[in-house]
Amino acid sequence: MTPLTSADVLMFLYILVGIMLVVVLYHVLMLFGDARRIIKRVDRVTEQVEQVVLKPLAMADQVLENVMALFEGRGKKEKEKGFNHRKVR
Repeated sequence: MTPLTSADVLMFLYILVGIMLVVVLYHVLMLFGDARRIIKRVDRVTEQVEQVVLKPLAMADQVLENVMALFEGRGKKEKEKGFNHRKVR
């Protein structure tokens, strides 16, 4: 059996570092894939929460617009009928 030289040990270390680099790159790719899936889930949950929060606000806005239109319509009708609210002395 021949003795191990420093070149043999160095070659073994290079091969070992290469294998470790491939494993690390594989894990990084899997991590990014999982992160992408997690971000998609968070985005879906955020959209659902946004809908839950904005739906009552939109309904309140619509009710307020209808009330304002009702008051504006009533004011226009009174002007058309000739109702003038003058100050009586």
